[in-house]
Amino acid sequence: MALPLEGYRVLDLSVWQQGSYASAMLADMGADVIKIESYANPDPGRTTVAGGPSERNSYFHSLNRGKRSILLDLKCEAGREVFWRLVESADVFHNNMRGGVLERLGIDFARIQQVNPRCVMSSATGWGHLGPDATTGAMDTLAQARGGFMSSTGEGQEGPPTMAGFPQADHVGAIVSGYSIVLALLHRERTGEAQEVNTSLYGSQMAIQTFNITGALWADEMRPRLRHDERRPTWNHYQGGDGKWFMIGALPADKWWVEFCEVMGAPDLALPPYLTADDRQARNPEVIGRMDAIFATRTRDEWVQAFQERSLLVQPVADWLDVGRDPQAWANGYMVQVPDELGQPWPMVGSPVHLSKTPAQIRAQAPAFGQHTEEVLLELGYSWDDISALRERGAFGDASQ
Repeated sequence: MALPLEGYRVLDLSVWQQGSYASAMLADMGADVIKIESYANPDPGRTTVAGGPSERNSYFHSLNRGKRSILLDLKCEAGREVFWRLVESADVFHNNMRGGVLERLGIDFARIQQVNPRCVMSSATGWGHLGPDATTGAMDTLAQARGGFMSSTGEGQEGPPTMAGFPQADHVGAIVSGYSIVLALLHRERTGEAQEVNTSLYGSQMAIQTFNITGALWADEMRPRLRHDERRPTWNHYQGGDGKWFMIGALPADKWWVEFCEVMGAPDLALPPYLTADDRQARNPEVIGRMDAIFATRTRDEWVQAFQERSLLVQPVADWLDVGRDPQAWANGYMVQVPDELGQPWPMVGSPVHLSKTPAQIRAQAPAFGQHTEEVLLELGYSWDDISALRERGAFGDASQ
């Protein structure tokens, strides 16, 4: 059975993560994603090392899996000729260029509509396409800062705000971008009308904090960052005697408290003056201190097992290696094996979406630089002589750069 986006063509002029992961998700669902690069402007991710030394670039392969790569120099007239030929058969033109870049290349939605009225244009920007900062540069950490995320992180009010330990703004922005593209395609299928899609890192950061930002505005005050000993006892992280951490996430607190005390071997904490959540909150440092001392007597996994045997809501704090080896992740396709060009399988995070009839497929790892240039141009009707002439005219850029 065909994948949901099979037959759809996406022209992908994106780099780094926000734009590239959005189009990777479309490729997982069957779209023909054609990644446009040039000798002068390769995706910087090709030379980015993330996640530790490896014989393969996990960063680039994760973000560009299942795509085809072509070389086009859009600053060159011949390169732009090929681009507009590609637009004629495209369903989506997707980019995360800084505001003003496309305009200087003569690319905008009005021109795309002239060439192909059915082509959706998607722009994943930093701060949104409108307003005084529409052309201001952005990066993941800057969006975490301005979008309010960092103001809520860190240990207590005394400590500094802390950014996430991974580029969450880029990836949340990518998910919002991919979602928006699919909505625009659905609208087009219903009405025949293509439209322009604009998403941003900034707006996506606000979206994942929707009730937090709304609540702060309604109350006209910020909720303070809490220390470990200020958090609710059943909504907190603890360390086992082996130094490993686990998380308790049980609400409403009073429903589970007596059972937690039984497992901890601390029945006195289930009696007054600790019986209700309000009682415990008034004595929070004392209660958390007792729990910290109790949990130091056994290993993390022993405590997790003891709590889970009673169906209490406790999970280990897993690192990335733990997650990649979790049977639950593999059972749901959240982890998959993707073969390289020699057929050797490599573990990779799969799609978080499971469709019962048309499940996502990562069909290949990321393409080599310009790997599919001739293949795509031949599909467009160019001959080998045409391709040679385009190369001489600089359509693919200068290989000596």
